[in-house]
Amino acid sequence: MSTLDGLDLFASGPHRFRPGSWERRQERRGFAGLDGEMIIDHGQRSRAILQQGRLQAATAEDLAAQIEQIESYLDGQVHALVDNHGRSFECVLLERFELTSPLQRGRAFWCEYSVQYRQLP
Repeated sequence: MSTLDGLDLFASGPHRFRPGSWERRQERRGFAGLDGEMIIDHGQRSRAILQQGRLQAATAEDLAAQIEQIESYLDGQVHALVDNHGRSFECVLLERFELTSPLQRGRAFWCEYSVQYRQLP
């Protein structure tokens, strides 16, 4: 079960996480008379974590409430994320949340979504 700050916001449907690799900032310099180049390491930077899945609810109003609750985390604050395999990601910023399909109706109301997080070192 995945959580964001201890809340199970995405439990209504299946979802998956794809953590990216950590980025490093480096500067490469060459100088006259120097064979090769000098590399200045500016340290570790952030990484992207992508989440894709489906939100489901009994009514369109319940689905809209789920979406609104997730969008409230687009607040510029860092949060704690735990994926559905129990891996913990601290200092995570919710950068983008978008619906990737229109609202659908079957046995319940549902839509596909995509979330991009940014984990800070």
